[in-house]
Amino acid sequence: MTVRVLDLRILPGDKPLKAFCDLEIGDWTIREFRIIKENGRPYRVALPQLSWKAPDGQILYKTLITLPDELKGQIDFTVLKRFTEEMEKMHGNLT
Repeated sequence: MTVRVLDLRILPGDKPLKAFCDLEIGDWTIREFRIIKENGRPYRVALPQLSWKAPDGQILYKTLITLPDELKGQIDFTVLKRFTEEMEKMHGNLT
């Protein structure tokens, strides 16, 4: 299946959330994938999710879609490649 980045929105600052990304996957458009880097781990692509505040004040999250591992791997590769290219244009090498 073809995966294409439609829009990549890189966020400023040092928070774990680095960018949002909208993708075309085959005939589908899926928005709000996230690129995250936390606790010294490598960059990762997170699926779109909902968040809400529970009555006790805790923030809860629920992933909106699940994807087969092969497709998720293809998405990760495509998104992180594009993200790395954009970051290198802005800041030089990420390593």
